[in-house]
Amino acid sequence: MQNLNNKLRNGSWVTDFKLFAGSTTAHGVNQIFVGRNKFVRILFLLSWLGCLVYSVYMIMTSIVTFINKPTGTKYEILVNDADPNALKPQTIKFPTISICSHNKVKKSYLHRSGNEAIRKYWSILDMYDRNELKHIRWEDDDMASIANMTYQQVLSEGGPSDDRLVSCTQRQMNCMEILHSSEHYFKREETITGKCWRVNPSGLLYGKGGDFGKLQLMMFADLQDYTTRSADQPQYGFQVAFHDNQTYGSTLSAGYFVSPGSIYKVDLRLKKEKREPPPGGNCNASLVHTTYGAYSEGSCVMECKDRHVYDRCGCVNIVPPITSKYRSCNLREWAQCGLEAYLNFANDYQNPDLAENICPCPSACRETYYEAQLSSSSLSPVYTENLFKNPNVKGLLQYFSQPKYNISYDRQEDIMSNIMVIEILFSSMVTSEIVQVVTYTSANLLGDIGGVLGLFLGASVFTIIEFFQLLFFAISSIALEGLAGQRTGRRRRRRRIYPGAGCCNA
Repeated sequence: MQNLNNKLRNGSWVTDFKLFAGSTTAHGVNQIFVGRNKFVRILFLLSWLGCLVYSVYMIMTSIVTFINKPTGTKYEILVNDADPNALKPQTIKFPTISICSHNKVKKSYLHRSGNEAIRKYWSILDMYDRNELKHIRWEDDDMASIANMTYQQVLSEGGPSDDRLVSCTQRQMNCMEILHSSEHYFKREETITGKCWRVNPSGLLYGKGGDFGKLQLMMFADLQDYTTRSADQPQYGFQVAFHDNQTYGSTLSAGYFVSPGSIYKVDLRLKKEKREPPPGGNCNASLVHTTYGAYSEGSCVMECKDRHVYDRCGCVNIVPPITSKYRSCNLREWAQCGLEAYLNFANDYQNPDLAENICPCPSACRETYYEAQLSSSSLSPVYTENLFKNPNVKGLLQYFSQPKYNISYDRQEDIMSNIMVIEILFSSMVTSEIVQVVTYTSANLLGDIGGVLGLFLGASVFTIIEFFQLLFFAISSIALEGLAGQRTGRRRRRRRIYPGAGCCNA
């Protein structure tokens, strides 16, 4: 090696390359110079150049592929998040269940003494008639009395009562007995669709798989207390969503319609998704929390809606559940500005050509959701008959009755038309996870580069080191020759100017 280094320092470019070709670990290069005849040498030269060009092309393609980070999907079964070595989890966490009534504001509330102005306002608002809302005479005494009342306040006071959630049981125990706190049992949540029950808001209910660990909820629809507008809709009863307790039902556009007079069996599976940020994926790892809880595409859209309405009106219809700068519009602001801004946003967002510019919402990098399969059956007449004979249920029906507003529940048919039962269970105790993984990693890149170099050039890492050594000594040689030439030129110029200089130096 030392002899080679010395030769490289003293030789020309051609000589240097001949020496490199004769000593390099790459195969075939030496034949370019020492082949049997000219034809063989030219053949090896063309073959080597062709392989070199193709190798460079393949290596550049591999590098571009690595930079783009192509992804694939991997499906995994997570037996137990806490202990990956466990054979089977002992319990599984129940979702938070958001149940929203289709009756935004009760008939009894609108017809209550002193609420005449609210009834007049709501009869216009509920029809989404923007022109009528703009022509409300707010200077009139009755309308001026409610001008500063907020839209969210109307939903909170006029929505279905808390006790329409009749029961929540698991393992033949009341949920209150299991959770020991009404705060962990359920909370109320005002949403753009109305007032909702948020059951198991803290995610503290756990159960077993199958019917033995099921959670049963019973709701009372209170159909006789529906407003005319709510009763006129094709659906009635409730909308139900199953989600992680870190999110809110108001962000879920996909819920399930459930009607009174039926019992529903919900088979759940807990699933998780993990996505890659750019360039491999399209999620944004910096988006974790929103004013609607954990980040999701649904919460992002809700925040876009709030920003759109707030920027134009200085208020929103419903204040987000997580503390924010927003306030709820009063009825005057909602009539004169808020509703129109909200409907304009909804129309623009439904337009696929405008949606991406109005509200670009990337996917969440991590997401937990519950996949639900529903089956239903009508309530058995014998079941409703036994309920009707139960003194506690009879007392509840009398409590729900309001003869003053022509609301009366005193027959077995009233149970059949108002009671809705949901049984929620897990068919499997395991959690499945869908992972978006980068399919072309640095190991793949090094493997492809090594394969190309080895197959087409017979090269290795040491060949690359040898090649850079050649370049280093060749460039050094040129630089040294240039410096030596400059010094020789300076001496000649000095001799021409001073002919006797240096003649007598010993």
